[in-house]
Parts: sequence; C-alpha cells; structure tokens
Amino acid sequence: MRILLIIALALLPTASVLAETPSDAATYQGIGSKGYVWNKLTPERAEALRLKGDMDRGREAFRGCRGCHKQDAFGRVDGIYPRLTGQYASVIIKQLTDIRAGLRLNPKMEPFISPDAVSVEEIADIAVFLSSLTTIKENGKGPGDQVRQGEALYVQRGCIKCHGSRGEGNEEKIYPALGAQHYSYLLREMELIKVGARGNSHPDMVVALKEISTADMEALADYLARLPDRRQAGMK
Repeated sequence: MRILLIIALALLPTASVLAETPSDAATYQGIGSKGYVWNKLTPERAEALRLKGDMDRGREAFRGCRGCHKQDAFGRVDGIYPRLTGQYASVIIKQLTDIRAGLRLNPKMEPFISPDAVSVEEIADIAVFLSSLTTIKENGKGPGDQVRQGEALYVQRGCIKCHGSRGEGNEEKIYPALGAQHYSYLLREMELIKVGARGNSHPDMVVALKEISTADMEALADYLARLPDRRQAGMK
C-alpha cells in the first residue's frame, strides 16, 4: 500500500500543495534556489537508471497502486490522478528521485518517498513497467473550442522545441510525453509551474508560463489533451 501512496502523491501534486508551499521557492533546492541545475544527475537517479528496471517486478510493485491509477495506469479523467500509461521510464524516475532529493516541491509526499518507504530498485522497476503499458480508454478532454489557439500557443511559446510536434516528448532528454494526458491534470501542472509550486521545472517552462493567462493555459491544455498517445502517432 505504501507504493500506492508514493505513485499517487508523487506524480500528482493536488491543489492543496499550492496552499502549503512557501512563497519563497528559494528555500528549496529546486528552481529559484542558488546553483539550481534542472537536469543534475542525483546519485539516486543515477542508480535507478543504472539498474534499468525489471518489468515483472514492476508489475508486482505496481499492484498496490491500482486503487488510484488503475490497472492500466490510466488515472482518472478528471485529472486527480494523471495518465501514466506509456510515460517514459526516465521521466518517472526523475520525478520520484527529485522529490527525494528536495528538488520537486511536494511537502505531503516527502514521508512517502523516503528511503524507508520505497527502494531505488522499486522506483526503477515501476518506471519500466509503466512505460510498457497501453490503454484503450479515452483521456479527459477540455471543451474543444480552443484547440487551434492552443496549437498556436504551443508553437509561439516554444513548447514544441522540447515536447515535440505532437507532444511526444523526448525520453533521452527526459521531456515528458504530454499528448493524451488528462486536460485537468495538464492545467493544474501549468498553474503549479507558473506560481513556483513545483520546484523541479525546466527553466524554459518557467519563462514560458510566467506571464501566461488562465485562458491561454486552458487553450494549451485543450490542445495537448486531444493529441494522440505518442505510440498511436507512430512515435517511439
């Protein structure tokens, strides 16, 4: 059951995190703090990547996570739990180990991601398992009337440079796949980045979202949620 709490809370900061995050983000090791390096390879992330991970062990370790993230890691269409299906293992490993290193802001998560709660090997195994999953369920989408505006903003604000022409991300560079993610989850994560309540955000994303309006964030989320899964789009 501890793994359930880890994945559910680590990869999805709830709205309550905003109220609990100090206004001065520099008190953390993440973005805004002196010497912050977005892709610094922490010792635990290096270990998890070296271990490669085992899909069968990951399937067993993920068994307790199904209550929130479901058997196919689809989460919920309302975005309370993100769609983890097929997400890059490198991305999942980075997010979990960043919380342990104090880089991603999630005070509620810290007790659940401690070394006593989950091992580095379990993180690697679950990440590999999640990256292998598929689902036939339809993700949560927005109203659908802002897709063209969202597509234009996606290019204008430079999102396309990192996340790709179809929101496919980049496994090697650890840019998450965004296509087919739940609309409400995308919207909430952009808000967290905008107000500095995520911590391990890429500096380019912080700049891109710093002055963005709520309407523009809604348009971006509307567009991204309607993109196909990277594998359905013929992308690795």
